[in-house]
Amino acid sequence: MVFLNALESMLSITLLSLVGYMLAWKGWISREVEIFIPRFITQVVIPPYLMSSVLLHFNHDSFLSLIVESVVPMISLIISFLLFLALGRLLGMDKKHLNLAAVGAATSNTIFIGIPVNNALFGEQAITHLLLYFLGNTLFFWTVGNFAIAREGTKADHRLTRRELLQRIFSAPLLGTLTGIALLLLNVPVPRFVTETCSMLGGLGTPLALIFVGVILRRIDWKTAHMGKDIILTLTGRIILAPLIMIALVRILPMQLPTLAEQVYIIQAGLPSMTQIALLSAFYGADKEFGSVFVCLSSIVGMISVPIWMTIISTWL
Repeated sequence: MVFLNALESMLSITLLSLVGYMLAWKGWISREVEIFIPRFITQVVIPPYLMSSVLLHFNHDSFLSLIVESVVPMISLIISFLLFLALGRLLGMDKKHLNLAAVGAATSNTIFIGIPVNNALFGEQAITHLLLYFLGNTLFFWTVGNFAIAREGTKADHRLTRRELLQRIFSAPLLGTLTGIALLLLNVPVPRFVTETCSMLGGLGTPLALIFVGVILRRIDWKTAHMGKDIILTLTGRIILAPLIMIALVRILPMQLPTLAEQVYIIQAGLPSMTQIALLSAFYGADKEFGSVFVCLSSIVGMISVPIWMTIISTWL
């Protein structure tokens, strides 16, 4: 029953992505619209949604007690990254994209895919744990991940400046989250009409993000996409290894996490990889084809693997 419920949730997500695929196939989505959608979601929709989520689902005391949880995803990300680097070398992965693959295997798409999946499987009450995972995931990607991919790039002189790096770390979604945290900790009263407006804006995020995923899948030239051993290994790391590491971590760590937090973290650990991996690989002159194909394939495989992981954790946790 759990598997069927999770499968139904993922099917609704898949259907929304299919809408985007069909719109792109029909030619309704121009390149300008394709650029506008992710910018609108990340800059306009998601930041106020995350801010209002912090204010609605946390209070001053609960936030201070829960913030300790954020070390769990950070530890999981570091272990996943280092372990995949070691396994990649051991299994003879091509060195030209080993770092890129390790970052892809470790990090999750906590915004575009994570929020829709989280809400579909667990409901709004789980957003608190997703926000904590998001904080760790974002900081890891734009520090360790950025450095690792940059080392692999052919553009030796093409490096992010300190200002550019800070702008990427403190992205609009992260700033929205931090604004909510600041208002919460300072006990600043926020009018209800503001939080309601933010929540309504947030309602646009899930369908638009999933439609955009479908558009991207339509744009991929599958005839030239290379499905080699390294792609399969990286997908295995993202979909299987990372969730297993998170399961082991929540079992052995001395802190007692709520069952819902454990479930959210495990599902988040097994989601498709961050789309920014493809962007950074192109920016630094790394293997951008590998990055793009991996991101898209992880999105497809994730639709199947998430219900399986949901069944496993519902049975064993």
